[in-house]
Amino acid sequence: MHPFLLAALAAAEAHFRADARCVGMYLHGSIGRGDTDAYSDIDVCAVIEDAHYPAVKAEMRELCGKLFGPIVAWLPEGERPNYCNYAFLFKNGDDLLLTDFDIISRSLFVERNQPPDRVLWDRTGILHEVAAKVHPKTTVAAERVLRLIDTFWVYAYLDGKYWCRQDLYKLLYVQETLLRTHARVLNLLHRESEGSWWAGDMAKLPARDQRRMRVYFSAATPAAVARSLARSLDAFAEDARLLCQQLHVPYPAERETAVRKHLHALGLPKPTRKV
Repeated sequence: MHPFLLAALAAAEAHFRADARCVGMYLHGSIGRGDTDAYSDIDVCAVIEDAHYPAVKAEMRELCGKLFGPIVAWLPEGERPNYCNYAFLFKNGDDLLLTDFDIISRSLFVERNQPPDRVLWDRTGILHEVAAKVHPKTTVAAERVLRLIDTFWVYAYLDGKYWCRQDLYKLLYVQETLLRTHARVLNLLHRESEGSWWAGDMAKLPARDQRRMRVYFSAATPAAVARSLARSLDAFAEDARLLCQQLHVPYPAERETAVRKHLHALGLPKPTRKV
C-alpha cells in the first residue's frame, strides 16, 4: 500500500475522532482484513449520528480534498438518504491514488447488523457490539434458488434470439448476466451466501469452479459466444442441481430441457468438450 494512504487515513481518523457528530470508524476490504499489497487502496467507513448525517454528507468532498489531496475524480456510489460510498481519485505528488470512503447513519449501521472487519475507534460501543455478535448462518430460501435458476434459463433463451440476429453486444450482455447468476449459485453452494461482488467472491471458490467459470470470458464473436454458451449451460446445470440436492428442492429440469431444445433448434452448437 502506498505510504501516503496510511498517512491520509490517520489524518481522517484524527479529524472524525474530534467531530462529536461521528460515532466511530471502521475499515473493510483488504485493509480491514489485513491482507493489503502494494496495489491496495483504503476502504474506510464513518458512522454518523442520524441528525447530523446530511450536514456531514454535504462536507465530504471538500473535507476529503483537504485530508487526502487534490481530487481528480469524485464518484458517489450506492447513494441513499442515510448511506453513501465516495470513491475518489486524488493526487499525491506525481502519484494518483484511490480511496473508498463510506458514511452511514447510526440507525442504518445498527439495522444492517454487519460486523466491521476492523474497528478504528468507537465512541459509544455500538461498533464493537455489532462486531461481537454471533451471526447465524443465512437460511437459503428455496424460492430464491428457483428464481436464480429461472433467471439463468430465461437469459440463456435470449441468447438464441441474439444468435439468430448475430447481435454480438447483446450476446455479451446476456453472457454477463449468466455469469453473475451462476456465480451466485456457486456461492450459495459453497458458502451459503450469494456473495457481494462476483469479482471478489470468485477467488474464494474452489479452484475447479474458478476454471469452469472462465468459460464466460472466452467470447469475442457470435460464434465464440455460442461455443462458450454450450459449455456454460452444462456447468450451470451441474451446479444448480447440486444446490437443489443440498437444499432438498426438486430441480426444475423441464425449464432446462425446454431452453436447450429451443437453442438447438436455432442451430447453436452443442458442447465440444467436457466442462
